[in-house]
Amino acid sequence: MTKTVLVVGAGVSGLAAVKHCLDEGMEPICFEKDTDVGGLWNYHDWSKEGDPSLYNSCSINTSKEMTCYSDFPIPKEFPNFMGHRHFKKYLELYAEHFNLRKYIKFSHSVENIKKADDFDETGNWMTLVKNLETGKFQNLKTNFVIVCNGHLHVPNVPTFPGLKKFKGKVMHTHDYKDFRGFEGKRILVMGIGNSGSDVACELSRHAEHVYMSSRRGTYVIQRAADHGVPFDHLALNRFSMKLPWSLMRPLFFHRLNRRYNHANYGLSPNKRFDASVLTISDDLPNRILLGTINIKCNVKEFTVDGAIFEDGTELKDIDVVILATGFNFDFPFLDDGIIKIDGHFPYLYELVFPTNLNPCTLGVVGLVQPFGALPPILEMQTRCITRVFAGKCKLPSAPQRLEIVEKRKSFIMSNFIDSPRYSLQIYSVQYMDRLASMIGCKPNFWKYFFTDPKLWYRIVFGPATPVQWRLNGPGAWKGAKRAIETVKEHTYFPMKSRRSGDGEMDGLYDGWIQLFRKVCFVASIPLIVRYLYVNGFFKSLINFF
Repeated sequence: MTKTVLVVGAGVSGLAAVKHCLDEGMEPICFEKDTDVGGLWNYHDWSKEGDPSLYNSCSINTSKEMTCYSDFPIPKEFPNFMGHRHFKKYLELYAEHFNLRKYIKFSHSVENIKKADDFDETGNWMTLVKNLETGKFQNLKTNFVIVCNGHLHVPNVPTFPGLKKFKGKVMHTHDYKDFRGFEGKRILVMGIGNSGSDVACELSRHAEHVYMSSRRGTYVIQRAADHGVPFDHLALNRFSMKLPWSLMRPLFFHRLNRRYNHANYGLSPNKRFDASVLTISDDLPNRILLGTINIKCNVKEFTVDGAIFEDGTELKDIDVVILATGFNFDFPFLDDGIIKIDGHFPYLYELVFPTNLNPCTLGVVGLVQPFGALPPILEMQTRCITRVFAGKCKLPSAPQRLEIVEKRKSFIMSNFIDSPRYSLQIYSVQYMDRLASMIGCKPNFWKYFFTDPKLWYRIVFGPATPVQWRLNGPGAWKGAKRAIETVKEHTYFPMKSRRSGDGEMDGLYDGWIQLFRKVCFVASIPLIVRYLYVNGFFKSLINFF
């Protein structure tokens, strides 16, 4: 009998969950509150409490080659950093290509999920669903549950002293759509993350002036790195990630700081450089340079018409306060006790599987804060969950999962502040490799080192694109190698709308690049030899002969 899987939501996570349930021979039953696929990326001109919401100018912060599903690359004609309309179109293409829509019921809200009466023996779940068009309810019993409701729908609204007596307009970025209605205003944006920076930069072109308040500061990176290469093509490669952080820290800091000295712009954090404190913005330093944005420290207290800051300075005649203070995650439809949450910290093994379920027949997708593109991580989580549900991957026992999560919590609490950002923070390549090892689809580096050196070179020294995890193992895709080989071609295709001449230094530059790559290859040989030694390769070779 075919196993059934309840999928909550039809956004990036939900679509991947439906697809991979089908891949593993299970029947997905997906419920989506909205009228179409896309979740957060299904843009509306209004915001609604409890639902995700985008501003109209929003674009993805990671390049298309790094952001795509691993077996369905984004069309080469699409921009590298797509606006929400392009990305929504890509999700529609994905749903159509894998024929996913017939498993999705739109305008249906999941009201409650609880353990079935026979849960201890079967792991089954009971779900109460509401048809938003008719108002009717239905109960549904399934074998498994995949939660894909995201974590960008409940605004985090901190308590600021005096904010209630402020007479101007107060809003969260969740409710911001565009600049209309803010012309000529004096605006204070609380927060300096990606969304806060985007909103502040857009408003600074229309408002009288924009101020940004930041508790800790940030380092700003642009979407285009040296020579116009997408930043994540350079930042996310396996070779540099294997090098010791103590060695890479000064190099990364120099590369971040050489275009804009962050201290001179009032941006740099008052602590040692850490790669986790980053904001992606092409405009913020320029808007500061143009004088349309000023950076302020943390607010000590709000007044009737402004704010007093911790350094003693004061702003008056502020018209609007915009809270760019992030989001809290929430599972309002789950019965209490299914997922244990301590403050900002969820008790989830690998941020996916609850530690207290036995059998573990529920998985959570999307509760991560990555350094890197999010969609491939969500897809990898769904691949792992569906393999576990299909009985093809085995999880540690509930006590073992709890022990591992407790160790992670202890590490986070002793090294970072208590914040959702750090509780959910991961490094994308390392995290995906861990899940891929569970599945059996982690790239086989040594196989390609001996059988296809060019491909091995691209995997190790090139951008760590999602298709790397489709080269071998369960779910292998025959188009993966070709997709890796055409990354550069697809990156520059949409921009070459005019035939342009070659720069006179291009040949010399390419020569230096080739030399640098060869030096990196030679430098990696000791690491390769050490790896072989540690893993007993030479001992096995001697025994063989």
